Amino acid sequence: MIRKAQATLEFTLIFIISAVLIMGLLNLWKWSKDNISRRQSAYEDSRVTAGKMASPGQPEVSYDATYTPITDSQTYLFSK
Repeated sequence: MIRKAQATLEFTLIFIISAVLIMGLLNLWKWSKDNISRRQSAYEDSRVTAGKMASPGQPEVSYDATYTPITDSQTYLFSK
């Protein structure tokens, strides 16, 4: 009788532990699926905004290139 009770107890404990692990994995899978879809929609919205900011063939620059000095060490690149 004791062996039967021990087997039932072991099965119950393993079943509970397995069920908790499986539920944890399912929750992790659901969280990652929701997180990827939320991040992807934010990424796509930002890419549309970035595409509208620049004119075709005219990329937006964050500085004024006319005020960038060329030093003497950089002139050899243009002389060849």
